[in-house]
Amino acid sequence: MLKYKVKEDLMNQLFIILAIIFILAAIYVYLTKKDKVGSKQHALWQECRRQLRLPPKLADETIERHIKRLKERHPNRSKEWYLEKILYDLDRDRR
Repeated sequence: MLKYKVKEDLMNQLFIILAIIFILAAIYVYLTKKDKVGSKQHALWQECRRQLRLPPKLADETIERHIKRLKERHPNRSKEWYLEKILYDLDRDRR
């Protein structure tokens, strides 16, 4: 009877440990994916600023205005898509 109780306790502890490991792994994956998306958006935003060749405040206002206009024409796209479209349009207009 005692051996059975000890085995049951060990199994419960092992289950709890595995559940904690799984939860931590899921949190890690979520956070790293979120950071990559945010850093890509940040990099695209900075590239838009650079190509606009305006003071930062004016560049940000211009980018926001372009995103608003693009959202009207192309709804339900990601912010990355809008920023990439702005960069594409800037490049196209410079040719």
